[in-house]
Amino acid sequence: MKVFVNRWVTVVLMAACVTDALAQEDPVPPRGGMGRIQVFTTPSGAEVYMEGLDLGPTPLDTAFPSGRHTLTLLLNGVETSRLRVNVWPDSTTVVKKNLTLPYGSLVLKTNPVNCDCEVSVDSVDVGSTHGGPLTVDNLRAGTRTIDVSDGKRTKESTVLILPEQTVQLLVDFSGSE
Repeated sequence: MKVFVNRWVTVVLMAACVTDALAQEDPVPPRGGMGRIQVFTTPSGAEVYMEGLDLGPTPLDTAFPSGRHTLTLLLNGVETSRLRVNVWPDSTTVVKKNLTLPYGSLVLKTNPVNCDCEVSVDSVDVGSTHGGPLTVDNLRAGTRTIDVSDGKRTKESTVLILPEQTVQLLVDFSGSE
């Protein structure tokens, strides 16, 4: 019986520790007070919104009511981050975030170089090579289907557009039927 009681006490103590750990992991700050929030981004100049209020560009240091809030960061007018933050009364909450725009670019070249080809990305016409390279900016990051047509033949390629990077694509029409 003594062994059973010791095991039960151990289980109860372990459960209490787990409950305390969960409570410490994600406590909600009380409302009704004032705290400060500092937001730093790389690059700087991102617009900061808390609960829909425009707080201004980063770097930012401002007073804000205590509580749990939604912080939204926009870079060049594009939402790049949304996160929950706790603002504690009489304390400063610091947020540091590296931001990247979810867009990249594609530079398309053809062989032969003087090929005048029509180009589409995901079935949307984006322009012509006019005998030289075609650069397509502001493509949403992700896998894109590129169709290139010289008027007789169409070549399809799949490319992965990475955020804030330029992908090079060479489409070869030489020797094709």
